[in-house]
Amino acid sequence: MTGSDTCQVLLISPAFFGYEIDIAAELDRQGFETTLIDERPSNSTAARAIVRVRKDLIGRQIDSYYRRKLTSIEGQSFSLVLVVKAEVVPKWFLTAIRNRNPDARFVFYSFDAIQNSSNCLEVLECFDRRLSFDPEDVATRPDFEYLPLFHTREFSPLKPSEPRRHSISFVGTLHSDRYRFAKRIFARRDRTFGFFFVQARWYFALLKYFTRQHRQVPWSDVAFESMTRAEIAEVFRSSAAVLDMQRPGQTGMTMRTFEVLASGAALITTNDAIVDQPFFDPSRIMVVPEEIPADLDVKIDEFLRAVPRDAHPIMRRYSLESWVAAIVSDVERSPR
Repeated sequence: MTGSDTCQVLLISPAFFGYEIDIAAELDRQGFETTLIDERPSNSTAARAIVRVRKDLIGRQIDSYYRRKLTSIEGQSFSLVLVVKAEVVPKWFLTAIRNRNPDARFVFYSFDAIQNSSNCLEVLECFDRRLSFDPEDVATRPDFEYLPLFHTREFSPLKPSEPRRHSISFVGTLHSDRYRFAKRIFARRDRTFGFFFVQARWYFALLKYFTRQHRQVPWSDVAFESMTRAEIAEVFRSSAAVLDMQRPGQTGMTMRTFEVLASGAALITTNDAIVDQPFFDPSRIMVVPEEIPADLDVKIDEFLRAVPRDAHPIMRRYSLESWVAAIVSDVERSPR
């Protein structure tokens, strides 16, 4: 379908490392015409922090932003309204879109646990379908469906015969106990690679000197510019194993889970919920318990000696293409 016959999608998503752009592009590739709205009026570190703890402090800014967005899409007719996370979008805005598009399918997707991102509770009733990456939220909310995250096309493996530059690597945002966890596992090994990202120097200083949350983390170990997706993919495919540690309160599989396994590396994770996933394979995935055992290093060495060198074949099911196909599975695509 092309032109006026193309079903239009309104995608409202926070900026998260460019994945929102990939989602829009894949929707287009699957035959839709997508309008992308950044859910946040600002992506500064300060604005993100305020949204999480006191969204009402920037309520006027949020309303003004969404009034402008409502004007910008006037006259467009949407078959699907897809909202990712719903951390900021106001209920009045979704109601206005519904009034303009009474036949549209409204879908919500969360890549965070509700206890970490509870703002979505204010707007859940606006949606026809609600999906989450978090099995625990799905288990406790009968109106939710489970849909795990995905990997993008950059994450592909080396040939099994090619050498791996890194024994174990970690790439991710600095939060919770990630630094201590990674350093504990790196301590007795060579060829490790660690990348701990913080959005701004002032924010790291706040965490280090005022909240004392990361007081043990040296400035030299922190990066304030994120790696590109291609750079991360190269690290993963060049690693025998990659570490992953989810945020406290989450049981959902992180994006890193799928990217690592699609890259042909083994996964060492703290998320014990992974054993219930269809792709769980103890030869490729090692779960580290919350109380780290004394013989952990021995167990990791044994795990790495036996790990397969190819990508997990089931990962094709967890591509972005499959994720988008699941989102649009019940959307009417015929011309209006």
